[in-house]
Amino acid sequence: MNMNLPTIIIGLIVLGIFVAIVARGIHNRKNGKGGCSCGSDCGSCGGSCHER
Repeated sequence: MNMNLPTIIIGLIVLGIFVAIVARGIHNRKNGKGGCSCGSDCGSCGGSCHER
């Protein structure tokens, strides 16, 4: 168990980072900040981001 402890700790850190990224994405989506790469609500980039 002593040899596996660093592996478990690093795995938990990576898992925590992954969960934080996913939770932030869900939070942003619920607040109306989608995954548009232009950084806005697609008002300025219009047809270049999404097909209508």
